[in-house]
Amino acid sequence: MIIDKVIAYISSSSPTRLVFLATFSVLMGSIPLVYLASLIGGVEYTKFLLAISIFLPLILTPSLISLLIRLTTSLQHFKKHLDEEVEQNKAKDIMMFEQARFAFMGETLANISHQWKQPLNTINLSIVNLKLESSGNENHEKYFDIIEDNVNYLGSTIDDFMSFFDKRSSSEMKSLCSIIHELQSIINTHIKNKNIDLEVKLNFECSDIKIASSISQVLLNLLNNAKDALLSIDGEKKIILSFEKEKDGLMIVVSDNGFGIKEEIREKIFSPYFTTKKRTQGTGIGLYMSKQIINKLFDAEIVLLNDTIETTFKIKIPYSEQCVVEV
Repeated sequence: MIIDKVIAYISSSSPTRLVFLATFSVLMGSIPLVYLASLIGGVEYTKFLLAISIFLPLILTPSLISLLIRLTTSLQHFKKHLDEEVEQNKAKDIMMFEQARFAFMGETLANISHQWKQPLNTINLSIVNLKLESSGNENHEKYFDIIEDNVNYLGSTIDDFMSFFDKRSSSEMKSLCSIIHELQSIINTHIKNKNIDLEVKLNFECSDIKIASSISQVLLNLLNNAKDALLSIDGEKKIILSFEKEKDGLMIVVSDNGFGIKEEIREKIFSPYFTTKKRTQGTGIGLYMSKQIINKLFDAEIVLLNDTIETTFKIKIPYSEQCVVEV
């Protein structure tokens, strides 16, 4: 289309060129128009009219075009600012939605915990009484120990879930060891019967680092995504969560041996509401929220490594108030 080409040419031209072209075009049109108007009006075409048809375009057109260019630039700047505000408000809405959802889940888990722990305490007391009554019977004591271990495991699991979803703890500083323990406790309940192996690698003592507990939400999102990616494959299923203490920060890598992420969707995975899962399985805001937390809370970056064989996310968190090395 000719109009599209004209618009593209105008958009790519400098203000000086636009002023020159507009002035030249008006000037070339004004001389015959004034001459034609004098003929129609029966007025003698004099040098004065010729001068007007030349000097008025030369004086007025550059000023008007310059004003229009400034107005257009201002409108473009305003539009850009407006778009940024819309995106920021959209991000805030998503953050508020997630916070409200986590708060609701925390309240729900608190109610479950209240209903759950009383029977668990009763079972523990019953086990203690049975141990006392059957003291000396090694077989009975072995089974009692198994029951007691599992009851304690159930109690610690609900505590881990509550700690994770507690909205008050999102900015709380925790040792990396406790965060890893929480993550293992939560994710193991999902992968235990799916033949998925979670391997945690560290090259340092995890108790040396304290970090804002919001990192748990990010890592759980990545681990859940890795778990979902491995459900449809055969053979070995492995997730690796590694931590490496560097001079200027903490390096975290989450990888799985799934099929990787297709090249055509790599640039979209951190976009809000983008998901490759079915509508009932995901909202498409997990990775977006993770990126927001890493960028804004930790002033860090999360990147997807360019590998089509497996999926690997890399997070580099600089040392700060949100990530502290204790000496």
